[in-house]
Amino acid sequence: MEMGTTVVLADTHAMIRAGLKLVLRETGRMTVVGETDCVEEAVRLSRRLSPDVLAIDSGMLRGHGLPPIRKLIARGQKTNVLVLTDTEDRESLGPIIEAGVGGCIGKNRTAEDLVIAVDLVAAGRMRLPRGASRLVQRRIVNNGSGLEARLARLNENERKVLALTARGFTAREIGTRIHLAHKSVDNYRSAIRRKLEIRTRAELVGVALEAGLLETATSPST
Repeated sequence: MEMGTTVVLADTHAMIRAGLKLVLRETGRMTVVGETDCVEEAVRLSRRLSPDVLAIDSGMLRGHGLPPIRKLIARGQKTNVLVLTDTEDRESLGPIIEAGVGGCIGKNRTAEDLVIAVDLVAAGRMRLPRGASRLVQRRIVNNGSGLEARLARLNENERKVLALTARGFTAREIGTRIHLAHKSVDNYRSAIRRKLEIRTRAELVGVALEAGLLETATSPST
């Protein structure tokens, strides 16, 4: 049986998980394959079930909650992480974004917004609220390494690959768009990370935003 987009839900409140599950189930193409109120269990479920998306409450990532998620992301498996956050808590998004999550969405958003966010993150496209995008930009600009000088190191193809990667396109999709073999795109991506001295997808998006290679926001703001 085809399950469509698969999701693991992690929230400390059973009623919130039930509501989220209902929203996703009503799409007819998303299936919640696991749920938990524990970060460690969320990681175990994600490793065992390999869902497309792990949707997790930002409150669970405070204190000792973030390192297990960072390790999950570092494993490079197919699961992308969507963080459900309180809109008034934007400054705490910095460490979460730097961990390499696929996106964040405020809990005050509509059911339709949640579905869109899950779709984007499942497809590997970063979904950041406008405020979070600005946080990423400030961290990139203020890290003392000289953004303009680093960008000058990129050749024309690398700048194109940077912009399309930040928008969430795969290596094959980028290759089709700019007429390159996908292996060449992978090589360009490695060169971009080395030349720009960046490690995470969030940093890459921040550089692309600051360089004017993307629109002002990667997605609607929370």
